[in-house]
Amino acid sequence: MRRLYVVSTSCLGLFLSFMLLVSGLLVCPPSAACAVPDKNTIQKQAATQKPRTKTARTGKSVRKATQKEIKAAITMDVSRKRVLFQRNADRPVAPASLAKIMSMYVILDEVKARRVSLDSMVTVSSKAAGTGGSCMNLYAGERVRLRDLLRGMAVASGNDASVAAAQHVAGSEERFVLMMNRKAKQIGMKNSRFKNVHGLPAAGQQTTARDMLTLAARYLAAHPQALEEYHSRRYLDFHGHIPNTNPLLGLMTGVDGLKTGYVGSSGYNLITTARRGDTRLVNVLLGAPNKAVRLHEASRMVETGFESAETLAAKDAAAAKSKAAAKGGKKKTSAPAAKKNVKVQTKAQTQATLSRQTLP
Repeated sequence: MRRLYVVSTSCLGLFLSFMLLVSGLLVCPPSAACAVPDKNTIQKQAATQKPRTKTARTGKSVRKATQKEIKAAITMDVSRKRVLFQRNADRPVAPASLAKIMSMYVILDEVKARRVSLDSMVTVSSKAAGTGGSCMNLYAGERVRLRDLLRGMAVASGNDASVAAAQHVAGSEERFVLMMNRKAKQIGMKNSRFKNVHGLPAAGQQTTARDMLTLAARYLAAHPQALEEYHSRRYLDFHGHIPNTNPLLGLMTGVDGLKTGYVGSSGYNLITTARRGDTRLVNVLLGAPNKAVRLHEASRMVETGFESAETLAAKDAAAAKSKAAAKGGKKKTSAPAAKKNVKVQTKAQTQATLSRQTLP
């Protein structure tokens, strides 16, 4: 009896194993690619997935849910100098790699003043090459054009490139940081303080969404060529093929910049620049909890920003037209001047008068 029980148990085990094998083949036949996804595939899926929210039944619910997760945001139609949306715009947040916009601003100012050249060769120091975080893969002793370092800062968010460029321009990273804070004060960034050139975590380093809007707007006004030359590039081919960290480039119509950033204390940051027609938008988003929420909210800010700008521009045009029409209607023709008791001479009388005046 015991032997029969053992045999039955073994048969049952074999039967279950067979069924599991069959079910596995049905779910994932040999012809299908059922290999475990690699790290790149997982990252791509995470970057494109929609943010999960308990109330994500409609677009409106998603917006409400994700907005609460953003630390600060502001949208401006810089073409008309009009703020379209703001939320916690003056809340202090770590800038992370958004600090590189200020670094690039200072460098391009020095180029414009002809104190440095974009084609000058920069020798990469060991300190620059050893800087942690995102990088463009520089190595100590390498000689790189300043122009290429700027591309590395904009596209790859290279911390190594930031240090190398700062050392070349100012002689040291510390002197360059003084230049950054001087520029911040000059353009009216009232609540920002930079402690390094790349945005890696540092005590006391902070900014606000409003200050970052000021920085981006002033930077674009001073160096409009920077968008095409640096920030709108999809890839950087330097010691490898490095994609731009900006997730909206090539994804949304009109987006041509500007910069991403992340440190643990701030979350995921993004400044987006976009142009459609004669409207130029700058969106600042600080402190998203993950890349998916950042992508979702930044996309929404671009679309709703253009919609709001178009609506308000149409209202402005209608109001101007109405005002002009009302002003034209109020104009009254001037009443004829009151007639005075003036005697009108005949032609003969006039000639006679002239004759008398000319007589000796």
